[in-house]
Amino acid sequence: MVGLSDVKRWNTGQLDEIFKTVQQRLQILTHSGDDFGKVIPVADWSGPAADNARSAHSNLMFRIDKMAAGASIVGKAIGQAADAITGVQHAIAGAEELARKYGYQIADNGGVTDLYPEGKAPPELHPEDRARAKAEVSDAIAQALRTADDIDRDLAAVLQRAQQGDFGTGNEGTVTAAAADGALDPGLTLLEPPKDGSPSQNAGWWNSLSPAGQAILLRDHPDWLGNLDGLPSSVRSQANIARMPAERASLQRQLDEAKSFVDQVKGMAWPPPGMLSDALAKEDVIKAKLKSLDAIDATIAKGERQLLTLDTSGERVKAAVAVGNVDTAEHVAVFTSGFTSTVDGSLKGYDNDMQNLLTQSQGISNVYGNHGGVAAVTWIGYEALQTADVLNPDESVGSDNLAKIGAHKLDGFLNGLGASHDIHNQPLHLTALGHSYGSLTTGIALQQPTPVHDAVVFGSPGLDMQTPNDLKVPQGHLFSEWSDQDPVPRLDIAHNFGTSPYQAISGGSVAGIEQLSTGDATGASGQSLHATHEHGQYLDNNSTSQYNMASVVAGRPDLTVHYTQPWDVPAAPPAPGEPVPAPPGTDPTPPPR
Repeated sequence: MVGLSDVKRWNTGQLDEIFKTVQQRLQILTHSGDDFGKVIPVADWSGPAADNARSAHSNLMFRIDKMAAGASIVGKAIGQAADAITGVQHAIAGAEELARKYGYQIADNGGVTDLYPEGKAPPELHPEDRARAKAEVSDAIAQALRTADDIDRDLAAVLQRAQQGDFGTGNEGTVTAAAADGALDPGLTLLEPPKDGSPSQNAGWWNSLSPAGQAILLRDHPDWLGNLDGLPSSVRSQANIARMPAERASLQRQLDEAKSFVDQVKGMAWPPPGMLSDALAKEDVIKAKLKSLDAIDATIAKGERQLLTLDTSGERVKAAVAVGNVDTAEHVAVFTSGFTSTVDGSLKGYDNDMQNLLTQSQGISNVYGNHGGVAAVTWIGYEALQTADVLNPDESVGSDNLAKIGAHKLDGFLNGLGASHDIHNQPLHLTALGHSYGSLTTGIALQQPTPVHDAVVFGSPGLDMQTPNDLKVPQGHLFSEWSDQDPVPRLDIAHNFGTSPYQAISGGSVAGIEQLSTGDATGASGQSLHATHEHGQYLDNNSTSQYNMASVVAGRPDLTVHYTQPWDVPAAPPAPGEPVPAPPGTDPTPPPR
């Protein structure tokens, strides 16, 4: 395998010069060869000498044709190599820049060393951020060398085959045709993504490709790219939108087959028990998937949207749609929906909510923040609980099984956003928003390392945590909201989802989670904010709840309106003999004697 120092010394300028020389010589060969091809036969010349001349001429033309075909593909392959190497060297330079930013250095053998003695970096470089950056640098270098090795092997194979005369037939008729025949060979092929790659490995692989190589993959293999965590959001969106017609056609074929089978079952005199109901249920599943694609199409048609996930497998379509440009936005919110949410039934409303949240967040960023751009993602990337699942012990609202499945996918998605931003040296302030059962999914996802800087959970039944320290979110950047008529936070009476994120339920054990107000309030600019009361109202436009989320998303959590716990409100002293009130979760103080 090629080494890092070797790849850094590769000279694409020399390859470009060789490519030009080969092309020039090939042009001379084709013109001269075609002229030579017309020399024989000579009119009115026959006999043994003429036969010998024709045989010698034929042999020479065979060799010239083979030479032209070989030269043609060699020139093509050298040009491809020169282009591909630029991608690799660009990726290495980017990895070196990322390493320097976080206090690391890349050795000649590709290893990553810490520039700070005993890892004691300046306080502004958070240890978890450094650890993530180190892994991203290592993966970027590994993928760059993997791509470089593939380039080296492919080019060597083409040169060897050309030397052996493997290109062309030698009987194309003209030397020009022989050269064209040789150029039909693909030459260098593009490396596939790393098998079961992590988000940072995927990001490293994509970044090691040249723009021309990336464009080819977008054209020929959008199925490789659309759901690959770690790739730029614009790439994922282009790939997924390109996949939509084929996905729709496939589902339509499945629906036609399902309808045909339903008709067959209906035509049976005595169909087996359950066959018809199962067939109708399958038909309904496919219809819902097609409606989901309709919802996605309608959402994308609004403009300024990115389709970051498209998965039609399983019982329901999974999708993630962003409002705004995730690649260029500094402040990115990822909203995970909960109980009963589906793409066909929920995407339209949630997308409107994210548009409103983006507008509010951008306003706060512009007036009170760093003027950074904002993007907001509706993430329905898992099959959330449905009403029909309530009686299923493995999929009911009292089980975290589906949340754990979703959390694994959400974790990859969040890390993919971080890896893509980091590898392009694009700043990212990432906020996770979780509602209802989606907050449980979010809480589980955040128990793994992610680039999430802030998290807001609302209407939450729990986060599967014992203490806030279980969530890998910076201290002081975890927030909760609970509307006064929302019963969901009190539903987990069996504590299946760990300690509640609300002090009124859990007492002082969640002091690290700052509860934000959902009542009537006034915003930073003096605007009136209205209260929200019910489980489905947290994202209502111009509400206190939405304003608080927007402030967090914009990087100004200090502007939020905090909830005042009842025990924090000054109250009259207790009457003689009465106990002193205490926060829920603790015993009352005995009355004074």
